[in-house]
Formats: sequence, C-alpha cells, structure tokens
Amino acid sequence: MTGRRRFLKSVGLGAVALGCGARGRAADSAPAKPNVLFIICDDLNDWALHPARHPRAKTPNMDRLRARSLSFTNAHVAVPVCGPSRKCLLSGLYPQTIDDYGFAPWKSVKALKGCVPLPLHFRNNGYGAYGTGKLLHEGAGGDFYTAYGIGPDYGPWPWRGKGRPMNTPHPLQFETWKKHLPVGMHRDLNYGPLSNVPVWKAGAVKGMPGAKGWYCENGKPFRYVDDNDRDKTPDEISADWAVDILKKRHDRPFYLGVGFIRPHTPLYAPKKYFDMFPMKDIRLPPYRKDDLSDCASVLRNRWQWGYKKYSALIKAGGEKAWKEWVRAYLACMAFVDDLAGKVLDALDKSEYRDNTIVVLTGDNGYHVGEKDCIQKWHLWDESTRVPLFVHVPGAKGNGRSCDHPVSLIDVYPTMADLCGIGGQPNKNRGNAPLDGHSLRPFLENPERKDWDGPAAALMAVRDNRASPHFSVRSRRYRYTLCGNGAEELYDHEKDPHEWTNLAGNQEYEKTQKHLREELITILRKTKMPKNFKPGN
Repeated sequence: MTGRRRFLKSVGLGAVALGCGARGRAADSAPAKPNVLFIICDDLNDWALHPARHPRAKTPNMDRLRARSLSFTNAHVAVPVCGPSRKCLLSGLYPQTIDDYGFAPWKSVKALKGCVPLPLHFRNNGYGAYGTGKLLHEGAGGDFYTAYGIGPDYGPWPWRGKGRPMNTPHPLQFETWKKHLPVGMHRDLNYGPLSNVPVWKAGAVKGMPGAKGWYCENGKPFRYVDDNDRDKTPDEISADWAVDILKKRHDRPFYLGVGFIRPHTPLYAPKKYFDMFPMKDIRLPPYRKDDLSDCASVLRNRWQWGYKKYSALIKAGGEKAWKEWVRAYLACMAFVDDLAGKVLDALDKSEYRDNTIVVLTGDNGYHVGEKDCIQKWHLWDESTRVPLFVHVPGAKGNGRSCDHPVSLIDVYPTMADLCGIGGQPNKNRGNAPLDGHSLRPFLENPERKDWDGPAAALMAVRDNRASPHFSVRSRRYRYTLCGNGAEELYDHEKDPHEWTNLAGNQEYEKTQKHLREELITILRKTKMPKNFKPGN
C-alpha cells in the first residue's frame, strides 16, 4: 500500500496519529505526514456561508473548498476582534487563560512567554513553516517561521502629501462624513474601486499640502494607471508568495499560513469586483429597528464607535449609503475569494494536493448594520460567527456540514492531532495545556455527539482592565453573562437574528440556568478571571 493510500485510510478510519514522512511522501513502513495550508481572512463574516435573507456573497472559490471540506456552520472566535482572536487561535489558549483580550503583541503577553505558537510547533516537529500577510496582528510575531513573506498592510490609502497614509480618508467621503465622525474613524467608512483615484486639494485639511494618488502603508507610492496597469495590493503579493511556496519542491512536510487583509476596511478593491454587484441588486442584511433596546446595557453602551459609524452612514446618505457600504464589503469578499482561489489552484496543480490539509476561516465576524453597528467587538452572532472549512484528504466528513458549536481555539489541537505532532506543545516550557479540543471526531462523523470538547462554544470581550463579559453558543441558544451580572439569552430556532432577549423569561428559566452553568464550568476548567465573580 502506498504512503498516500495509508494516509487517506488512517484519517478516514480515525486511526492513531499520523507518522513521519519526507517531503509528504513516506517510506513503505509509515503513513505520510501531511502538509497544512491555513488561510485566514480579516473580518470575514458568515456571509461566506450564504445564510438565508442576507446579502448574497459571490465566493465561488470558498464554495468549492467548502464542497470538499467539512463545513463547521456554528464556529465562533474566542474574542471577536482580530488581535486577541489570532493570539488565541495560534496559542490554543482562551483569553482568560492568557489574561489578554486586546492588541498587545505576542512577545509582550507574559502568559505567552512559555507557549509555543502553532507554526513553531510544526517547525519544532520537522516541518518547514511558512507564512505571509496578517497571521498575528503584528504579522510573523517572531522566529515562528522558516520564512515569511510580507507583514500586514491595509493599503493602498489615499495620500494627502504629508504624514502616514494609514487611516487617511478618501477626499470625497471625507466631505460626506466629516460632520458626523472624527477624521481618525473615517477608515471604516472608506470604500470604492481603485479606479476612483483620490485627489486631495491643498488646505482641505489644515496643514496638509494636498496630493493625488494612492500610497502604501509603508509610505511608498502605489502606482495606478488602470486596473490592468498598477502595482499589486498587499493581498495580491501574499497570494503570489504562497503560490511560489507551493511550486517549490520540499524535502520535508510544510505548514503554510496565508493571512489576507480583505475584507477588512478600507474597502478598496479593483473595479471589476464592484461591477459584480449592481446597486439595484443589493440586499440589506436582516434588520430590526430598536434592536438594541432589550440588550444588556453594559453591552449596548460599550465600544460606541461601531454605533457611531452606522449612525454617520445613515445620517449622511440614508439607506442608499448603507447599500453602498454593503456593496463594497461584498466586492472585497469577492476580491479575497479570487486570491484564495489562486492559492487553492496552485495547491491543486502541485504534487501536494492529495497530502495537504486545508483550513480556511476568518478572525472574527462583522456587523454590517445589524444592531445599528458597523464593527466587530460584540458578543452577538454577527461578531463571533465565522466560516470554518476543514479539508482532510479522504476524511468521511468531506462535503458535509456540522452544526455542533466549536471554537477557533480548537484549530491548534486539531492540526496537531491530524499531523501527529503531539498535543502538548508547551511541555517543559510554560506547561500550559491547550484549552481547545481536536475536531477530528467530527471530521470522521459530523453527526456524532461524543467528543472531548464542551457542548457550547465560549467567547469573551473585555474593555481595558474591567471585568470581562462571556458568552456561550450552543446548537440552539446564545447565553451571555456580563461582568456586572447582566444576562442575555437568544433562541436561534425561533430568533436566528438575536432580536429578542429572553433573559428573565420564566419559560426559559431552566435553559438560562443550564447555559450559565455550562459557561462557568468552562471557565473553571480553564481559568476563572480574578475580577469575574459569577456566584454559585
């Protein structure tokens, strides 16, 4: 039996961890050790799952990956914002375990000093570890990789002739939003095709000399003549770099991480992607007026920028402006889908196709007007739910869906399990066991009920050093326990958009109590925050 056939069989039957092999091809005595392609997109919400009544995303490449993967339709992030979400994913540890819910770089988080990040764990076990783009919020994060492409770059940006280009608004949109938002928050309302070349007039902003054209985040000009004659965007550069890695001959198995920026703001992309979505066809997401009225006040009143941006959009342009923003988000989803497709095509054309695990996900969801918000950072499904597609060659779950609630905290132990590189990467270092659980049982049988992980996915947010807020998502319900004791409960069977908070409703008293216990149990098994007092 060939190494490849033994690899497929071992995964399909749920056998023991996979053995070692050179170049992804094993000797006859051992199954081949698989390669890994990990793709993560910034701010990619669950529209990639094509939920009913939502704007219709055009993501044919993600769709074809989903068709040959197990799609986890109830997957959630540990923290619904990019920086901490990625630290949790790549450490396999919850935010309460590392006591970090914010944007501190990996190296500055005390609890992570003894932790082996996912790519380094592969590297420590004989893999070549490659990465490019935004994987951690700061990029590579350290000596985690054998080689790294480019770091995070959200450009191109409009140029005003002075200062850093990052966060510079487009001059046309600046005129629209300036009455409603400070300049620093304009980025998230900036959108449009690259063909809409910015022209800043001298003196339009005090102290700015004015300029024409686009600039990269590093301060270098971004050359643009037309869509066929221009510099490549950072995401395009990352895609090309990943393709080059897949074209190389490797003398050992590899882990390749690709971090795409889009559809993170500013929502600039080539014009053809905007043309894919005529304004007359744009559908707004499900929306309920006064949706926030029954939400816990501590959640309703936190992170106000998301609400202010939605308010500014509506005040300035009404429903038309909202549809323009939805269109731009869809255009950037289509753009990044093309780039993901380019990487997937390169894998399919390579000798590694039949021996490579592929994982595609997002670092957090994104509100696109729901609950009067344009932002992440919240403990509602729009912020926490992400696509998670896992393709393992020969796995019985391929082409199917699993609605069991899972967390991106489970990605690390899943990859380690499937690749046979050990599930205790921090042994003899910080000795912190991974908080997540391998999803391998679901890859073998998506409908199974028995696995080592919890019955609900846990997520959290914290503002500064205040007491954190936690939420769990089961198959049917979302339950949230705030740091001040306030609660929320939503029944997704009857209320898929979380419009009606059932906390305190006597009909759901047992459900609320059960989910509260489930949440507290997970905290006690990991780490109970010092300033979080759930009571009995």
